[in-house]
Amino acid sequence: MSIKWDPSYSVNVRRCDEDHQKLFSMLNTLHESMLAGKGKEVVQQVVKQLADYAKFHFAAEEALMEKTKYPALTAHRAEHQAFVKKVEEFQADIAGGKLSTSVSVDTFLTQWLTKHIRNSDQKYGPHLNANGVN
Repeated sequence: MSIKWDPSYSVNVRRCDEDHQKLFSMLNTLHESMLAGKGKEVVQQVVKQLADYAKFHFAAEEALMEKTKYPALTAHRAEHQAFVKKVEEFQADIAGGKLSTSVSVDTFLTQWLTKHIRNSDQKYGPHLNANGVN
């Protein structure tokens, strides 16, 4: 499922928006790899890169929230941890040869990321902006 960044996804924090755009790009690479019938190794590699970048982004995002004492940090962190756990399960399934899983990986990642940005991340934007993070 291809995904296009547009201003409706913005959280009004430059670094977070840039990270989100990078995640969208990585999701599109995964989608294109699957459509092109690339092998398990390519799908596995792209999912690993996506997972690694998501962890990097989550850590940076949470650090901003900690610094500004964002009141919903604990719940937000729990969402990130649940995402990482699910992606690790997908990685194990792909490594185990369950290639049919790759379609569900693509769908899950796209739906989770768009919903998370619009429902959770956009809530922290005004808080971070009010605390000098733009």
